[in-house]
Amino acid sequence: MRDVRMNALKWMVLAAAMLLSACANPFADDAPSFNDILSAGWLNDDEPSPVTPLYCYEPIGAKDYYAKPLAGKGRRLQGFEGPAPRLRADN
Repeated sequence: MRDVRMNALKWMVLAAAMLLSACANPFADDAPSFNDILSAGWLNDDEPSPVTPLYCYEPIGAKDYYAKPLAGKGRRLQGFEGPAPRLRADN
């Protein structure tokens, strides 16, 4: 009896899978194509904003930030954003 139930259950699962696989998406015709999405214009990037130069130096206490690199303080330079400062051997 158990084999008959298991066999019937397998056939019902197989039939349900076949019926559900035949279903189509009713909204597929209305969906925009990939090229339509890309040409819509909302994906275009804005012009990048210019980078404000910032130079970070570490004194004894908290870090200090300057708009221009400091002469003679190259060893304390922790990081920068913008143009790279000129570093000399005696900094």
